[in-house]
Amino acid sequence: MAKQSKKKKAPAKNSSIVTPTTQAWYRSLKGQTGLLFVFAVLLYANTFGHDYALDDAIVITDNVIVQKGVSGLGELFSHDTFYGFFQDDGKAGLVAGGRYRPLTPAMFALEQEIGGGPFLHHLLNALWYGGLIVVIFLLLRDLAKTRENLPWWFALAAAALFAAHPLHTEAVANIKGRDEIVALLGAVAATWLVWRAAEREHFMGALAGAVCFFLGCLAKENAITFLAVIPAVLLLFQAQGKKGMGRMTYFMPVLGMAVVFLALRSSIIGLSLGDPVNELLNNPFLELKNGQWVDLSAGDRLATVMHTIFEYLRLLFVPTGLVHDYYPRAIPVMSWGSITPWLGLGLHVLLAGLAAWKWRTHRFAALGVLIYLASLSIVSNVFFSVGTNMSERFLFMPSLGWAIAVTAAIVWASRKYGDKVAYLLPAVVLVFGLLTILRNPVWKDNFTLFTTDVLKQPNSAKLLNAAGGVRVDRYQSLPETSQPANQRLLTDARQNLTRAVEIHPTYRNAYLLRGNANLLLKDYDAAIADYDFALELDGGYQPAVDNLLIGLTAAGKAAGEERNDLNAAFRYLRRAEQLKPDDYETLRLLGVASGVSGQMEAALNYFRRAAAVRPNDADALWNYGTALYNAGQVDAAQQQFNKAEAIKPGIRAERTGG
Repeated sequence: MAKQSKKKKAPAKNSSIVTPTTQAWYRSLKGQTGLLFVFAVLLYANTFGHDYALDDAIVITDNVIVQKGVSGLGELFSHDTFYGFFQDDGKAGLVAGGRYRPLTPAMFALEQEIGGGPFLHHLLNALWYGGLIVVIFLLLRDLAKTRENLPWWFALAAAALFAAHPLHTEAVANIKGRDEIVALLGAVAATWLVWRAAEREHFMGALAGAVCFFLGCLAKENAITFLAVIPAVLLLFQAQGKKGMGRMTYFMPVLGMAVVFLALRSSIIGLSLGDPVNELLNNPFLELKNGQWVDLSAGDRLATVMHTIFEYLRLLFVPTGLVHDYYPRAIPVMSWGSITPWLGLGLHVLLAGLAAWKWRTHRFAALGVLIYLASLSIVSNVFFSVGTNMSERFLFMPSLGWAIAVTAAIVWASRKYGDKVAYLLPAVVLVFGLLTILRNPVWKDNFTLFTTDVLKQPNSAKLLNAAGGVRVDRYQSLPETSQPANQRLLTDARQNLTRAVEIHPTYRNAYLLRGNANLLLKDYDAAIADYDFALELDGGYQPAVDNLLIGLTAAGKAAGEERNDLNAAFRYLRRAEQLKPDDYETLRLLGVASGVSGQMEAALNYFRRAAAVRPNDADALWNYGTALYNAGQVDAAQQQFNKAEAIKPGIRAERTGG
């Protein structure tokens, strides 16, 4: 018996039924991922023409191993991250605990093979950042499916809020910041893959997540804080698959990879976190007493740390006045007599308490707080010193937790107080995105970065020193004809460097650079005093030795030629001679001063020594010949004149006018 077919009734033309083919593009997976990726990349499009800046020298331009390209990959994975820059394994202890982050320098080495210059690095930073935003979205989108009544835009809004945050400019606009991007990408991808593996009961996904986690740790050790996040995600968000503690099986490969990473790291740079060094720039928890740097009291140290984490919270909500540097004393030494340490302590205890109390009913808020606290812990200085008080890049990982928690809070508020509350999110994303775009140009190059940020942060000795240094460098790079009109560069540099040594009285490099500024301003006595003080701090500081010699000879020449003060000239030049007995310019000037003062025998001796230093220099030989002639040794003088003429034909006519 033939079956009767039934015709399906087509929906009316005006039906409101939404099918997958009619779903708005901005609610589709492809539409949202594409939108987020393009948004994230375009935020940083105005960095593509930037130069190298800040720590790019350490990991790229002055890193001899990275510059080798592919042939240097083995060395990158077998040394501390600083080795390629300092070329000295002893520098591994420059900051407490050392640094083992070979993955992103390896990426830069591969990019060097493709083509030199900063453009490719900047472009890839933005692309990797876009990829990170997409993975964050995919994780949150999948987790959101386990919770009822979440709006369709939750994951999209949280990812966009994270993407737009201006605090991320240091990680994306600065090439070196790729370690932050890749570390978080590895951690978030691991979380997503392990969670999916548990949901689908597919162990291969857990193995893939473990690999991502390991790569994240190789980019930056901070990824290891997700050892606290991944199991929390497995337990907080359960839809199907294995339930309860049995889901922890899928976490085991990640735990194993953490052990492998720590073993590898310890084999390269040791396992110990090390002791903080006794230098203010690498240990901010010091104070100067009786000319010696000593540790802060435990109370003041903790108060300063609590003040700092309060500042971190403030920057997350109000990201204005951003600077790249918070070295001493950008963060002042605090005591418990101030309110901000109590606020920092109280707010963070409150956040932890609320997350623990409300995790059953506000799971995304609890997850956000966990990510924030876990990733902040490793850079907070609470448990160990990280070498500086504070840094905006340290908030890169914690800001993910902030974005998730804030989005969850706005969802809750919109239900309680009305849907219009949700419009806060696009408004904040728009404002933050504009702030990001406006902040990016500051990262154009070192000169722009340092001279801009020092205006907003005048209490960092390191930043003041850097600003002074780039001003001196900029002046020296100008054509000589343009230098007189740009002496403001030197006076501003001197002002920056003076403030730097007021903050950090034993900052040898600041004394050196201020000496250079004074030397170029022809304030020779001030320059000499700065070089002398740098050498008091470190008698083996070779740049100060070299520049002191230049300063002494310049001072001696000016005293003799410009002021006709031969006594002063001899004082400067004889000290220069003691510093370096075979310096040609010192010997030449001493010969001139001796001759002018009628000390012919001394003049002859100095010119003879100068000629011995430069036996193939026609001018040195002619000067020696002149001294011989003035001493009545005509035949010997003629021999020197002939040698000079042989080396430089025409010197006789040049010197005698015929």
